[in-house]
Amino acid sequence: MTEIQQQQLETGAEFVERYQANRDRLVAADAYDPAEEHDACGVGFVAALDGKPRREVVEAAINALKAVWHRGAVDADGKTG
Repeated sequence: MTEIQQQQLETGAEFVERYQANRDRLVAADAYDPAEEHDACGVGFVAALDGKPRREVVEAAINALKAVWHRGAVDADGKTG
C-alpha cells in the first residue's frame, strides 16, 4: 500500500497524531509559530476531489462567496459576491 493510500485509510486519531508530528517539525524548523494562528474568516476553497469539472462545484463556490459578502468579497465580474 502506498503512503497516499494509507493516509486515506487513517482514523481521526491517526490524523491528529500525524498533524501534531508535522506541526512539531515545522516549529522546530522555525517555519511555523502557533502564536500566529488566527481566524480564517473570508477564506474559502471549493474543488472536486476527483478533478472532474461539475456545475455543483461552481454553485458551491458561488454560495461560499455569497457567505462572505460582509467582508467585501466580490468575484471578478463584480456581480456574484
